[in-house]
Amino acid sequence: MREAKVRAKAIEYVDHGWPVARLAVPRHALCPCRLRTCVDPHLLDGVPIDTAAGVANAWSDGFEIALLTSRFDVIELPAAFGAPLHHQLKMTCPTAIAPRTRRWSFFLTPFSVPASQLDPVGGVLRSGPNAWVPAPGTYTEPTGRTRWLVPPYLTNWHPHTRTDPFNTILRP
Repeated sequence: MREAKVRAKAIEYVDHGWPVARLAVPRHALCPCRLRTCVDPHLLDGVPIDTAAGVANAWSDGFEIALLTSRFDVIELPAAFGAPLHHQLKMTCPTAIAPRTRRWSFFLTPFSVPASQLDPVGGVLRSGPNAWVPAPGTYTEPTGRTRWLVPPYLTNWHPHTRTDPFNTILRP
């Protein structure tokens, strides 16, 4: 049952142009990739999947979804900056939160925010074809279950185009 839900969610992402990959998430010192040395979530093979047929052929039980950042950038911010930025952006930006770490993730058009602007505030930029983030709904032991605050369907599956709130909120 869970495998069907994860597969359906992965298909929803690719149907809207958001490439995915299979994500192995270790739980209780066991990893679905079958290696005993895994500690952190990792891509199973790093192969981008961008069609529903690709998802149907590739997915198997035990794997979560990684969103590949080839079509958008993701910035992760600590709560002190993420919460006010979310308040400013309201429903214009796909936004997720990891509850245990209180890290906010904002999905933006590529090259919207330079990494140098994030460094002073403890932010991280995920960008380019080799970067990824766990899709909201994914549970990891360090972060808990990441969830959407503003799901992408509310923004018509478009990442946010940077505007003034970033300059205001991200001042160190």
